[in-house]
Amino acid sequence: MGASDNTVLGARMAAAKRRRMRIAVVAAVAVALLGAGAGLWLFSGGASSFYDAAARAGQAPTKTPEEIQAELNRVVEEGMFNISIASTVDFASPGSPGVANIENVPGNRYDMKVSIALDDTGETVYESGGIAPGDYIPEIELSRALAPGMHDATATFRAYDRQTHEEVGSAAARIVLSVGSAS
Repeated sequence: MGASDNTVLGARMAAAKRRRMRIAVVAAVAVALLGAGAGLWLFSGGASSFYDAAARAGQAPTKTPEEIQAELNRVVEEGMFNISIASTVDFASPGSPGVANIENVPGNRYDMKVSIALDDTGETVYESGGIAPGDYIPEIELSRALAPGMHDATATFRAYDRQTHEEVGSAAARIVLSVGSAS
């Protein structure tokens, strides 16, 4: 397993863990609010004959923890996306293009935009346009020439809904911009 695979795997695992935690918290708050709202509504006389008076808020108590977790995992999986970029982007010389192989993996449900920022200054040195699932950008050119050497950077992938192009999430990966010396 290469450094690029570890970067991608680490980013995916961290993003998935954050999403599961957010979904669990949101689900718990939503169930509590729905239960409280339904109780107030029912006891205030707002119930119509459409709803069964015996219905209770929440999930049936016969569901196993595995069934509940499977449903949460399904919701998380729908919101997940994969990122892929070279762990080291090599530039032959300052100002030359570098091989990045930025990919929006075919299985993703979202369009992507990618930006690269230098870790030491926070300066954004690259921004892509939209990338559809199944497309990739083989080479990139930075917005300015970097001095020869190794530059730590962070590539941020922003996911966008395919119809509305509203941002729905992001993930980041640490990379290195390797700039060769001028000939």
